[in-house]
Amino acid sequence: MVPLDALPELAPALELLFSEASSEFPGRQTALDRLFEYILVLLIRSALNARLVDSGVLLGLADERLGEAIEAMHKHPETAWSLEQLAQCAGMSRARFAAHFRKVVGMTAFDYLTTWRLGVAQTMLRKGSSLKLIASAVGYANATALTRVFTQRVGMSPSEWLARSQGHGK
Repeated sequence: MVPLDALPELAPALELLFSEASSEFPGRQTALDRLFEYILVLLIRSALNARLVDSGVLLGLADERLGEAIEAMHKHPETAWSLEQLAQCAGMSRARFAAHFRKVVGMTAFDYLTTWRLGVAQTMLRKGSSLKLIASAVGYANATALTRVFTQRVGMSPSEWLARSQGHGK
């Protein structure tokens, strides 16, 4: 927890956020969304600068070299990434990249990539995309392969997960 008054750089953004929240102007929600995103960036910066975060993707993104590889995974989850390709994005040797990624992020690059892909898949499921479309968008050969990994990681099939996330199947 960070007391908001401990971060003076937040004051102008919070003032705008509260002003916008109490208004009825056109575009209000869009402005609120962007202001909240900006406040979140400021909070994350503050946490990183104060060393409140000692591992995880935020530290990985803040790392000059790892950030390039993580951003590549985020932009192209459909790519059949190899350790060599990710290391090349980071400008590191394969072994050094693997060790550094695990140390900074707290998991292997491929565990992170799988977690990211499944998060993208969950977002697409909520939007009504088919498993076949989702599988190709997140780097799996087919819906069966995606369902297998999804079930192993999440503990239920994509359709079960979707029903539960929408408040059904409880």
